[in-house]
Amino acid sequence: MNTEYLNPEQTLQNFFLLGRDFAFHDQTLPPEAYTYGSFAPQVVLDTPGGQISALHLLTSPGGGMATFVAPAQPADTPALKAYIREHFIPSPGEISLIQGDVRQSLFLRFVHQPEADSYDVEFEQSRMALTHSESGVLDDAIRGDKNKVYLRIRSQFSVSSRAAARMETDWVAFLTLAFSEDARQPETIALLLNQQIDAGVITLDEQFDNAPSEQTRERVRNSLVETASLLVSNTLRNIHSVDEIPTKISYDVSYSNSVPQQYLLTQQQDIAVLLGTLPAESIITFTPTPLPEPTRPDKPVITRECRVSLGFNPAGFNIMSVDLVYADEQTPMPWPNFTPVTLKTESDISTITLRVKFADYSDYETQLRWQDDIALTPQELGFYSVLFDAEDLKSSFKSVKGSATYLPAGPAKKQSFSFSFSTEPTWQASWWVNAHFAGLNGQIEYSWSGNLKSLFPKTYDSGRLKASVSPVKLQYTK
Repeated sequence: MNTEYLNPEQTLQNFFLLGRDFAFHDQTLPPEAYTYGSFAPQVVLDTPGGQISALHLLTSPGGGMATFVAPAQPADTPALKAYIREHFIPSPGEISLIQGDVRQSLFLRFVHQPEADSYDVEFEQSRMALTHSESGVLDDAIRGDKNKVYLRIRSQFSVSSRAAARMETDWVAFLTLAFSEDARQPETIALLLNQQIDAGVITLDEQFDNAPSEQTRERVRNSLVETASLLVSNTLRNIHSVDEIPTKISYDVSYSNSVPQQYLLTQQQDIAVLLGTLPAESIITFTPTPLPEPTRPDKPVITRECRVSLGFNPAGFNIMSVDLVYADEQTPMPWPNFTPVTLKTESDISTITLRVKFADYSDYETQLRWQDDIALTPQELGFYSVLFDAEDLKSSFKSVKGSATYLPAGPAKKQSFSFSFSTEPTWQASWWVNAHFAGLNGQIEYSWSGNLKSLFPKTYDSGRLKASVSPVKLQYTK
């Protein structure tokens, strides 16, 4: 998985810039502790002889050479403490500053129109070889020509997000559902767990110190799902009928760890503005000896790959074809099991068009975000999970049966479903509706009847009811 850089200005608590420095509160540390670092070098240096530039340019009839030499300057910690005191920790609270480990990279950004043609060149060991053209453009920028060359600084550092999470649900109900769906292997159980999480039946109680990235959230969720799937699989290994499912069971499905996260702070300043107060002659030197010109390669051709797989068993979903359209390519997933495929492109595309055809000759199309790895869910193929929950009826009824019809608001077709409960320990049934939509996009019309637990035989009929969200709770009105 590619490194995901977070923007510290948006994700770290009390992050601020002050002069050339920054600071923030790491939530894994005591409230009085603030981490600090520098995000920009000193470009104009004060010396006994006056101000000088850390940037110098050597030009020639050929190429050029830029150098950037600036001594390490300590952060202005008194100013940082004063800012923290004013905005975050009033007197008499203590303030403790901790220096962070910041890796900086310096670049010159040569601006072109359109912006896509602009490019960065990095200083290597404080030196940068320039082409004759680049040397001329930098010369003009030093002399005050604005919006031509920028000094760009990239500051990278790591801060951990401390995560504590638990998975909570009715485990007896989930065991019954997994048994009815014949989900016994950890892989299929994991898929069912994710479906129930997405439907809101299973909840993840999560707490984070320092805002988590999407990768961190995914890591926590995957760990919980993996733990739960192994526990459930182990329980179901010796269960051969629904009557053997325990009436009481609980699992300790928890996660606690610190996950390092990478942060990137990018700042840039116009060379013309930075050095506008200094005479150009003190920065630019000419040599009649031609300097070698570096070759600037064309933008490297990078082949991007995206592995697409089906994250569920397609049996019973009546899928005839799955096609992935991107750039000028179309790749089918092989029928009938729709085994994984790898998409490759040199284009800078961000989306994939997913086209699905079903056995009833209907089709569905949606957009996917290009990622390194995609495991398609039923929801991404246009299905919607409807859960019928009759748990509240168990105390009043001996048995319950019902039927449901999906009434689509869009191009999907009517679909029917039936359910019944009697001796099962859990009265729940799951139905995948082919909604051809990222949601239900319609209504569920349903009815149910049941035999009451009464001295004399008595039957209750609910009449026709409608629902537009899942789960659908069956309710008895006396």
